[in-house]
Amino acid sequence: MIKKTIFFTYFIITLFTCLQAQESKLKIDTLYHQIDTMNYSFARYIPENAQYHFQRVKPDSNNTDLLMSVVAAFTSKAPEHIVGASVSNGKKRIYPTDAETAYCLIVGEEVKIEALEPNHKSAIERAVKEKGDYFQQMHLIENSEAKPCEIFKNRATFRRALAQKEGETHLIESLDRMTIEDFTNTLIFFGYQQAIYLDMGSWSEGWFRNSENQIVRIGNNWKSSHLQTNWLVIRKNK
Repeated sequence: MIKKTIFFTYFIITLFTCLQAQESKLKIDTLYHQIDTMNYSFARYIPENAQYHFQRVKPDSNNTDLLMSVVAAFTSKAPEHIVGASVSNGKKRIYPTDAETAYCLIVGEEVKIEALEPNHKSAIERAVKEKGDYFQQMHLIENSEAKPCEIFKNRATFRRALAQKEGETHLIESLDRMTIEDFTNTLIFFGYQQAIYLDMGSWSEGWFRNSENQIVRIGNNWKSSHLQTNWLVIRKNK
């Protein structure tokens, strides 16, 4: 009887540990970096047992399967549309552009950030075939080296990026205004090897679900929120 009780207790503990390990959640921490005499802070969002998805339909914050939502690709002037090629759940939409320099391909748990040329057409085809996602944006880091990003010039504002290191993909947001050059170099300082920009400016409204299941709004300028055309979300694994 004692052996059965010990075995049953061990089984329950093991089961509970496995369920905890499989729980989908969003880990959030704060990073800091000093440039000259300026101290900058950053929010970092790390999905655990959750996946990124790109979508053209506005995410419903009441959907408890969603852990986070931000804007990904640029939106054009009126009539508003996603700038560049995009694929959402295998459905393709093309608006030719010469501005973007990188793409993000999402298929299942795989997230790939690469320069737009020469492989983006095959990436689009794969996203369509495997019912994945794809969007185009500005390249910030390739193989731990900064990529030139001249469209922002020297303007200081809040920044967001999707960045990768050691096989993980994180979403990082500056909590202070900074130039794109300083933001990119800071990501490299933090050890990131690949990074692609995420739209900000007046399109910066986003949100995440905290550990109490409450929605926390993020972003500093929501002027164009009603014109948003696309979203990068983090969704729980089912």
